Amino acid sequence: MTTMLLSRAEDQFIRESVEEGYRPDGRGNHDYRQVELHTRNLPNTNGSSRCRIGKTEVIVGVKAELVDVNLQAPNVGKINITVDCSATASPQFVGKGSEQKEQEVLALLDLLYSSVDSLNLTTLCVVPEQTCWAINIDVLFVQCGGNIFDAASLGLRAALYSTTLPQVSVSGEGIEMELDISDDPYNVWKLDISNAPICVTLYQIGHSYAVDVTEEEEACSNGYVHVGVLPSGDVSAMLKSGAGNLDPHRLLQMIETGTELGIEMHRQLDKLLQSEERTAIL
Repeated sequence: MTTMLLSRAEDQFIRESVEEGYRPDGRGNHDYRQVELHTRNLPNTNGSSRCRIGKTEVIVGVKAELVDVNLQAPNVGKINITVDCSATASPQFVGKGSEQKEQEVLALLDLLYSSVDSLNLTTLCVVPEQTCWAINIDVLFVQCGGNIFDAASLGLRAALYSTTLPQVSVSGEGIEMELDISDDPYNVWKLDISNAPICVTLYQIGHSYAVDVTEEEEACSNGYVHVGVLPSGDVSAMLKSGAGNLDPHRLLQMIETGTELGIEMHRQLDKLLQSEERTAIL
């Protein structure tokens, strides 16, 4: 993927601003841009969300289907995630420029939700050793303005929050077994996302670090750390990317900062989702 090109003066200005703790747009190093989040905005889905952070915008759609279980895990459901970056989201994504970033985001989301504690997949099992729900999640970036990783994790958690699955009744046994999927829009159940993680990405810029970077700030970074944070404040995953080396002491500081910010982001996100749900009911 092509990296945004900055002049030497621009690069130096951004680095010095972050080192002084006062970024070009007026934010502190630990401040996020305004987050806009809406759910249940896509038809023909079991759940969906639209998340916007600054100039970055991501749409997440969730579709569920009944499938055969995995014989290696016969009593749990499945989660399948795909990531796509629209060519119009950023000039950097033209042609094959998006493939690297898509794979990087996908690897992060798979890591966040690979833990058995993230989602209770046993609730997705319909008939043990035979049939389960597969949750298919499509993540689409329609605009890119930096910090696509955190936007994807917030949008994904919000989409899962809005996801409902129809009740399934099972009758008969063996080859005579029949599954009846309810078509009553009120005869549904919600996924339990009480332990679903979010990601806080911290970028090393100069001799300091910052969160929720813009594209220009990202171009000045030589490394970044993803911290997966559970609502409890526990760290569920940690992934370092980029070519630069991180001092062990600085890395510990970044993880601690990411954890603190993740707890607050969970609180704000849950408050926002609950408020939107009450509005929808009214």
